[in-house]
Order: sequence, then C-alpha cells, then structure tokens
Amino acid sequence: MNAISYPLLVGPAAAFALTALLIPLVRGAAIAAGRVTAVRKDRWHEKPTPTLGGVGLFLGFGLVIWVTSLFSWQDPLALAQVRMGILPLSPWEALVAASSLAFLVGLVDDFIQMRPTAKLAGQLLAASILLMSGIGLWLTGVYLVDALLSLLWFIGITNALNLLDNMDGLAGGVALISAGFLSVIFFLEGSPELAGLALALAGALLGFLIHNYPPAKIFMGDSGSLFLGMLLSGLALSPGPGLSRSLLAIIAVPSLVLAVPILDTTLVTVSRVLEGRSPAEGGKDHSSHRLVSLGMSQERAVWVLWLLAIFGGTVGLLFRTTARSYALLGGGIAVVGLILVGGYLLQARFQKLREEGVSTTDLYERLLRVHARFPIVLFALDGLLVGLAYFGAYLLRWDQPQLARELEYFQRSLPVVLVVKLMVFVSLRIYREDLRHYGLGEGLRVLRANLLAAVSVIAALTMIQRTGLSRGVVAIDFLLASIFTLAGRFSFRIMETWARRWSRAGTATVLVGAVDELEAVLLEMERGKWPELRPVALADRRERELKRREGAVEKIEDLDLVAVIEEARGLVEQENRTSLCKRRCNRSSLALAARK
Repeated sequence: MNAISYPLLVGPAAAFALTALLIPLVRGAAIAAGRVTAVRKDRWHEKPTPTLGGVGLFLGFGLVIWVTSLFSWQDPLALAQVRMGILPLSPWEALVAASSLAFLVGLVDDFIQMRPTAKLAGQLLAASILLMSGIGLWLTGVYLVDALLSLLWFIGITNALNLLDNMDGLAGGVALISAGFLSVIFFLEGSPELAGLALALAGALLGFLIHNYPPAKIFMGDSGSLFLGMLLSGLALSPGPGLSRSLLAIIAVPSLVLAVPILDTTLVTVSRVLEGRSPAEGGKDHSSHRLVSLGMSQERAVWVLWLLAIFGGTVGLLFRTTARSYALLGGGIAVVGLILVGGYLLQARFQKLREEGVSTTDLYERLLRVHARFPIVLFALDGLLVGLAYFGAYLLRWDQPQLARELEYFQRSLPVVLVVKLMVFVSLRIYREDLRHYGLGEGLRVLRANLLAAVSVIAALTMIQRTGLSRGVVAIDFLLASIFTLAGRFSFRIMETWARRWSRAGTATVLVGAVDELEAVLLEMERGKWPELRPVALADRRERELKRREGAVEKIEDLDLVAVIEEARGLVEQENRTSLCKRRCNRSSLALAARK
C-alpha cells in the first residue's frame, strides 16, 4: 500500500476504531480522577458527565498520524512538503505541532482552571507555529497586517469551537462535517497528504461521536475543543500544491466550511453585548440553546446545526468545483441565509426574555427605536439581495465567453441599479412591517416595488448609456430580485412556522373531529394561537381513524384509538362546545382537544 492510499483509505478507519476503543478507557480514568462536570445553571447537561474525551480523540488521531508518517517519509510526495515559512516545518508538520500544543493547553485547563490571559498566551503560541510555517491569510502583501489577521483567524476559530461545545454531539459533529469537506477540497486540488490528515481527523471524530451523541457519555473538554479549533483553523488556510490562492478563495472557502462556529460566536457576542453582559461569560444563549427554547428537542437542534454546517460546506465546495461566478452567487446567497438565521435567533432570544419578564438593556431598546425609524439592517440586506439578483441575471442570460464581455457593463451599471432600486423601495415604504408577521398584503407591496424599481432602472440606464442594456437581463433581474426580496421578508415567518412544527413545547394534543374540518383549527395553532397546545395527531370521530401529525414526536401506536375517539365524542356531545377545549384523556398520556 503506497503513501497516498494509506492515509486516504486505511487512516480514517484506523482513527475511527482507535478512538472508539480508547474513549471508554479515558471515561473510566476521568471518573476515577474525579474529572466529572457537575450540573450547573449556566450549562446544558442534566447529569454529571465525565470530561477529558479530548484525550481519547487526540490519541486516536495522533497514533494514526504517526503511523502515516512512517509510511510516507520515503515517498516523493511525502507529507513533508516544501517549507514555506520561517520555521523548518511543512504545513502538515506545522498543523500537527500547533494542534498538539493547543491540546496540551486545553488539557492543563481541564485539570487546573487557567487564567484567561494564560490560556490566550498558549493559543497565541500555537497559532504562531502555523503563522511562521507559512500558513495564514495572505491578503494585503503587508506582512504585519496579514500576520495580525491570521492570528485573529486562528484564535477566533479555536475559541469558536470551544464555545460551540455547549450541547451533546454539536461541536464534534460540526468539526466532523468541516473536516470531511476540507478533505474533499484537498483531494480535488491535488494535496492527498492534507486530505489524509483531514480524513484521519474525521475518522477520529466519528469514533468520538459514538460516545458523545446525545445523551453524551463523555465530553471532549477544552483539550478536545482547542485541539479541534486550532487544527481546523489551520487546515482551512493550508496551501495545497494545486490550491487557488485568489482573494475570494482565501476568504470564502474557510468561512463557509466553518460557518456554524462563526455564526454561533457572532450571535453570542452580539447578544451578550446587547444584554449588557460580557461576551466571555457563560450561559445558555448559544444557537443550539435558542433552537431548544423554540421547542425543539436537543437532538433535533443538533441536527439542524449539522445540516447548516453541511450547507455551508457544500457552498464552500462549489468554489472548487464550479465556475467562480456561480460560486460567488451561491456564496452570496449562503451569507444572506446565515444572516437571516442569525437575525431570527437573535430576536427569538429577546422575545423570550420579554415573555419571562426580564428587562432589556438601554442599548437594545435604543437600537430598536433607531431600527424602527431607520431600518439600516434591512436596507443593507436589500442592497445585497439586489446586487446578487442583478449578477445572477447576467449569469443566466449570457454564456461564456460573452459573459466576460457583458460583465464589464454590469460593473459600470451596478451602482445605478442599487441606488435606483433602493430609492424606490424606500419611497414605497416596504420597510415598515415586522418580518415575523409578514402577510399577503405586504408581499404584494414588495412585488409592486420590484416592478416599479425595474422600470425605473430601465429609464435611468437608458438616459445614462443605452448601449449595453439587455432586455433579457432586465426581465430576469426583475424575477430574481422579486424572489430574493420576498424570500428575505418571509424568512422569519417560515422559520417560525417550522419551529412550531418541530416544537415539543406545549401539551401534546390530539385534535378530534372531522379531519377536513380541523384544517382551520390546525392553521390557527401553527400561527401561534393556543400556544399551550401542540397538535400531534388528528382523530376522525366519524371514521374512527387517527392520522399522526407530521413532526409529532410521541409514539401513538399503543394508543387505544377507539377509546380516545369515543371519549372525545362524549365531550363534544355533553358540552356542545364549538371552540377548542382541552381535556386529559384517561387512557393515554396525551391531552385531548375536541371541536364539534
């Protein structure tokens, strides 16, 4: 077996098996050493859980990497590539050295609570190994500026993974997905040694997740999260031999592959500042906690964030497998989607605080008043959507090589399109409504605004420079701009609807009556009426059948359907109620909601 096939084929399987076998041993040692995380108000777990899972993760990964190096040193494509930095280390060697140092810093912190400054100093030392080995964000050509940006990236992503480790299986699963996408990118770009490194990490993470999937038997601890964060942050910027080093690729690909930890850290930081708290303070206000507060189960919340990580990684992969222009469009749409998800989770947090009677800070209230009068965020979001729609229209209208020529006119006309369309949007007052309550009337107003904006753009561009204006581009731009702006405005309502559909909050409820007559009741419940009830099934008392509600979590196979329907019919006949009523069923754990 040669040096390439070993890390790509055997390495991940060996890392998976080793880690899966080592974790129970580490768990027993952690319990014996008293390294058990107690239940705390600012933490999510509900029972004492041993930590130090990062030790098993690191050992499983490290042993495989050590054996891999033995197989690879004699190969012309050995893992030790051409040295690129001040230190005599290849990118592969630098990644292993820096992540190992980060692991040691985290391990010390797991045993002895380190001061934040000491912990940061250790992370900076590990990040410096990557930087002085040639791995970094080389954007400006000014070494000092690029070095500071690189250190900020390494430290930021490392701590983002540390913060993301707030719910069973979350950080490990997101890291696994990120490592998997990075391995594909490296393989496609002709860097099998870095692909093998990422795959070995993915295999070790899969072995760890067997024991960390909710409900977790062990936590990774700071030793695991700091190790993963440093390794992934370095891998995302590692220069493979065939890797494009364009500015767009340098920024977009790692940001999209690691979108979930970046989103979570940004959301927590902004939220805590608005709440008047320190961003370094712990709490149950991460993206995963917010999804659970909306009524989702812990497992479902983790899966939602895993899917979001897959989405980001897929778009990042597009930058390597498709034309750059299409990848740019997809990346822009992905960024808008992440901003909307973050905005929805942010407002859900403050909505929950209001419902609990917690007073908000003066800063947050002032921002709300300013936003109500000058909706700068929505205005900027519309500018991004309008630009993406106009760019997408050119991609759909023109093929290569004509597209390259037409994009010259696109660059000249884009400022005019942005200014004219946003002026029309402001004049027609499409920024007044709360996104959570957007309806058909508001949607029609946005559609009319897009139509008038398209006509205004034609008039403006014709007066400025008629040559180059394409009627096909204008028509496609109108359709895309309408779809994008409507999707942005209905996004909060869509997310709220799905959150209610997936929610486990409220009393599990069977709606009893003619199924076709219950659709109106069901629609009202999904819109938020009777929030104390959660529909899980529809029972037709005429046919004596029970139709399970999509998204219901209860097991209703053992329910005595005839008894439930007969009891519901009795309630309706005795009380003759025409409105929704709630009763406890004697023969099941479900509440009974009957409607005549």
